Amino acid sequence: MGELKIRKIGNSLGAIFPKDWELKEGDILTYEKKSNGYLLDTTETAREHDRQLIEESFAEYEAAKMVSEDQLKERFGKYGWGK
Repeated sequence: MGELKIRKIGNSLGAIFPKDWELKEGDILTYEKKSNGYLLDTTETAREHDRQLIEESFAEYEAAKMVSEDQLKERFGKYGWGK
């Protein structure tokens, strides 16, 4: 189990989260109090991240930065797709 140190930030309290949590500024964590502890949930943050990746992928497709299956067959047919 890891530890987070509570720090004074202005007139408030806060914590620095480990980089490997892949959180970014503006992410929202949900929490639940469990007896004498708290359970942090990053599910919504992960969903938003996935949603953003999907939107970026569609934007690339619509901007014609991605090629279609037919274009792949045309370019690389002799490498596995056959003609």
